[in-house]
Amino acid sequence: MSSNISRPIIDKIFSHEVFNGLDRDSLVKRYDVTGVLREIKAPLRCQQGQVQPTGNVITYIPPEGLIIERPGIYTFGADIAWSPRSAACTAITIASSDVVLDLNSFTLKATVIDNSRHIAGIFIRNASSVIIRNGALANMCLYGICAEDCSKLIVEKITVSGLSFNNLNIRNVCPAGIHVDHADDVIVADCSVQYLYVTCDSSAGIQLTNTSKAVISDCRVGNLINYDGSVQGYSYIGSWDISTINCTATDFQSHFKSNIQTLGHTVLGFVPIFCSELKYENCSATNMIGCCDDCHGMSVFLDAGVTVTGFRANKVIDGVACSNSGAKATGLEVYGAFVSISDCTVDDIKAINPQDKQSTGFSAWGAAIKFTRCTANNVAVCDEHGKWSAALGYGTGFGWAPDPRAEFRNVGANFVEYTDCNAGNCQVGFDTWFHIDSTWTDPHTTDCGIDILVEPGASRTLSGNPCSECNPPITATITNITSGNTYPPL
Repeated sequence: MSSNISRPIIDKIFSHEVFNGLDRDSLVKRYDVTGVLREIKAPLRCQQGQVQPTGNVITYIPPEGLIIERPGIYTFGADIAWSPRSAACTAITIASSDVVLDLNSFTLKATVIDNSRHIAGIFIRNASSVIIRNGALANMCLYGICAEDCSKLIVEKITVSGLSFNNLNIRNVCPAGIHVDHADDVIVADCSVQYLYVTCDSSAGIQLTNTSKAVISDCRVGNLINYDGSVQGYSYIGSWDISTINCTATDFQSHFKSNIQTLGHTVLGFVPIFCSELKYENCSATNMIGCCDDCHGMSVFLDAGVTVTGFRANKVIDGVACSNSGAKATGLEVYGAFVSISDCTVDDIKAINPQDKQSTGFSAWGAAIKFTRCTANNVAVCDEHGKWSAALGYGTGFGWAPDPRAEFRNVGANFVEYTDCNAGNCQVGFDTWFHIDSTWTDPHTTDCGIDILVEPGASRTLSGNPCSECNPPITATITNITSGNTYPPL
């Protein structure tokens, strides 16, 4: 298995016997982009020509950038207008441990001629005990802040605004407000990433890759738009022991023009991939708008040992595109094992002509997943005129997480527990489709078309097109494998 992700993480994610038939090497190869992301940063790593600051108060940054190679406390003495050279370039590179860079409530603002370039605000490399705090970075391209091979990193009270990047020639490129790679003992606190406008395969507000022992707290990511690719608010890949507390994702949107080489055009408020031992507390996603692929408030995707409490999603809509069709919309979906979701609420979840025939408040795929005291309200599937028919699928409060691709469509929701959960104003309250040895204890429904849907032996036809990660397009008819479930009498 060729991967930058720790083997124990992969082993834990796929340790349950229900995954024995999966080609996990293929899944890792497809979704582990951490090596590509690291390679993309190489021009920043190899940058030359930076000059050292003449003192500890910074008021000017030359086009080639500054490099800090000595420990100390450095502060901004004024707002700084930076005009980078038209090549890979960072305004400030920190290549020393024991550095504090205090922006002192000032703003570093870039004027960029070519926004297809690798231009970043602050780059920290091979360092420990570095603190970045108190200020703003405006109008960068690839990253606001980028850190790699670091430990004991603190980023606090920083705003990254106006990130703009336009490059469809680099596969899997992912501009981000704050990007941390191969690091441990990281704190990102009270930071904002806002007004990110890109045209590229992917994008993120705050991204951690191959990182451990991190706390992301009281952060805000908002107004992210990708004009031909995917959008993620809080993106974690191959990371473990991460706590995300009191963080928000608001106003995301993806568009599709012609880019079918990307992994997709998903909109995801929070998305860990190949991660373990994660905690999310009191986070929220609001106004997520997807075009022709998935749109989710949170997607726990191929993870293990994840705990989510107090999450809220409101207004998650998929299929807002010229085609008037997407894949699916979900408040909170789980693909993985040993995941616990409790005291979470989602509202206004809608999919327009979904290829997966479903919109869901909460969905499950994998094994040993628990939903406790969760509530799904106003979940619907409809056509472009707002009308529903059974041929379109169902807006489901709680159900399976469908996908037409071969690597996903044959795995059900195994050993899933729903306890004291509520569905209101949904086309289906609780769907038992593709559930195996699962239990529904004290389910509650209000104003649902169908309270509990049970369809043994039935079939559903799912589809996918190049915009929704299926190139060439596919169609798959699957037969319900439900068995061994326990639910109240119908």
